[in-house]
Amino acid sequence: MADAPPVGPRRLGRALGVLRQSRLALVGALLVGFWVIVAVFADDCVISPACWTGARSYTPTPWLAVYSFSESVGPPLTGPAPAHWLGTDRNGRDLWARLAYGARIILTLAPLGVGLALLVGIALGLVAGYFGGLVDEVLSRLIDALIAFPQIILYLVIIAALGPSAANVVLAITLAGAPGIARLVRGLTLDLKTRDFVAAAQTRGEHALYIMVVEILPNASGPILIDAMLRVGYAVFAIGTLGFLGLGLPPPSPDWGSIVNAGRKFIQAGHPWDALWASLATATLVVGLNLLADGWSEETSRYR
Repeated sequence: MADAPPVGPRRLGRALGVLRQSRLALVGALLVGFWVIVAVFADDCVISPACWTGARSYTPTPWLAVYSFSESVGPPLTGPAPAHWLGTDRNGRDLWARLAYGARIILTLAPLGVGLALLVGIALGLVAGYFGGLVDEVLSRLIDALIAFPQIILYLVIIAALGPSAANVVLAITLAGAPGIARLVRGLTLDLKTRDFVAAAQTRGEHALYIMVVEILPNASGPILIDAMLRVGYAVFAIGTLGFLGLGLPPPSPDWGSIVNAGRKFIQAGHPWDALWASLATATLVVGLNLLADGWSEETSRYR
């Protein structure tokens, strides 16, 4: 008989142990952790309440990003140099600063959009899977209809209709991701609701909401978390794609897709740095998330 999954600190210790033993998972953690540190410590926002509240009086003090991402601080279109580690763009803005602040945008919007998609998708999937019947039929057809749309088309339709903004990018990620999550949760719920612990809760007279949230959802959390990590990677790509197409955040916002779009015009002129660094940043973050998902999957499979 398999050992029961560890709980609390023991479970965390096992997960960290897998990261130490799995080189792929460790590399993923390092890649994601690097960009998280860059995003958090680009300036002093993390310790400035005025920054948290969005006060107009707040003036950032650079930390890891030595320069402002929006101001010209050197000659345009220069390559990597001691003064500007990754070079400057066509407006003389420091590329490292733009990547650092772009990481903050990516690592805010992508998890936020996926988090909201999780709330919607989990709610729909639990209700459809647990109640079944007509409720399941109606919700499943709705989910299938939304999944039938290619995600990139759905992104473009939403942003084109509502306009480019951070809120609309999050909304697009939420609406595009929720149906897939709902389908996953529905399938897990259909399996778990036949288990003895659910029957015991029903015998005790527990409310359906209690059974779904307390009994079923925690037991389905492993696959959901793995899927969420992968979806954050997809969301990073989506934000980059929208920025590249000019449908992301308006300028001078330094999202990585818009940096690639602006920099591609100068590749043949011998200045590939804008497009190269932003593309590498996107690739390393997405690969890191995928490797982390693989590591987490390895950890949870030990206790099946």
